[in-house]
Amino acid sequence: MTVELNTVPEAVEAIRAGEVVIVVDAEDRENEGDYICAAEKATPEAINFMLSGRGQLCVSILPDVAKRLELNPVVVQNDAPLKTAFLTPIDIRTAKTGITASERAETIRTLASGDCKADDFVRPGHVYPLLAKQGGVLRRAGHTEAAMDLARMAGLAPVAALCEILDESGERATREGLGAIAQKHNLKIISIEQLIAHRRVSEKLITRSAEAQLPTKYGNFTVVVYAVDYEAQEPIALVFGDLSAEGMPALVRMHSSCFTGDLVASLRCDCGDQLHMALQMISSEGRGALIYLPQEGRGIGLAQKIRAYALQDKGMDTVEANHALGFKADMRDYGIGLQILKDLGLSEVRLLTNNPKKTEAFNLRGFDLRVVDQVPIVSDVNEHNQKYLDTKRDKMGHNLPGR
Repeated sequence: MTVELNTVPEAVEAIRAGEVVIVVDAEDRENEGDYICAAEKATPEAINFMLSGRGQLCVSILPDVAKRLELNPVVVQNDAPLKTAFLTPIDIRTAKTGITASERAETIRTLASGDCKADDFVRPGHVYPLLAKQGGVLRRAGHTEAAMDLARMAGLAPVAALCEILDESGERATREGLGAIAQKHNLKIISIEQLIAHRRVSEKLITRSAEAQLPTKYGNFTVVVYAVDYEAQEPIALVFGDLSAEGMPALVRMHSSCFTGDLVASLRCDCGDQLHMALQMISSEGRGALIYLPQEGRGIGLAQKIRAYALQDKGMDTVEANHALGFKADMRDYGIGLQILKDLGLSEVRLLTNNPKKTEAFNLRGFDLRVVDQVPIVSDVNEHNQKYLDTKRDKMGHNLPGR
């Protein structure tokens, strides 16, 4: 059964009216649906209904609220798979136990008040604040951010209650099950991908901060440096030729920074080789772009990458080393890179990559950006990166023609 989704404006209007909506995420992520309502509109009846979802009742808040209320992360190092940012659970101070729907509704409504303070609450409690990222779903495609975005878009305080929906067996409700719940209770239902696409039409996190011509040994590129709202990173686009010219879709490389490979020609990886091969291929093609993203070590940072190297020296492969350090095999996110490609005027690209998951990230994010071809970029093997490349092929699903 195909679930018919509502439009984002319909969901926003429902939130504005104090209704509960259902928001689903990608089937390759949590594959989960949550009840969501604006914190300002949290009545005992709405909260009691949301609790029927049988998940954890939470409230999405922004960093300024967390700071004002002195709400801290429940753990020092968050190694949850999706980095859901749980903060100190709280109850309204006037509550008897805090567990009733009316007490929790009052706690949630008070969180939405611009003048609430730390002393208004006791801790621990029964309502779990979640720290949402500034920028919402354009920065993290999660329910925490979607809930906050919907409340903000409805003209209400950017604070929202959310609760996962489980089925009668206690498992995550399926898309079909969520559609049936929405139909039964006359609820609006949308996806996070829809919300990203809707916000992408009129909003973006990136701005061009500098631009100049850059002659290289591969030809004359235009270098564009971007600023990213709420972040210190400065991603770069190296553009060759006229991206708007007619013909085949532009050749594009989304390249994550690698100090060891890109700057000092390390033989432990193929990153530096791929960087230079991509520039040469784009130049030979006559047009294209290389997006350079500051996400060292597949997103774990330089220091952690070097720690992973030390573990590899003791016999682990790159995936095992990342897991031993408490990380997923690949922590990278391409949302900012996708926005840069849209800023460059692209809607279809031929992607220089051996990683099918990178192609999927393009096509599933709701950015109206389609990969029409995956172009291999395979470098030479040496004795130092042989195991690394074998692991990318065998454990991470990379297509490496000829290997």
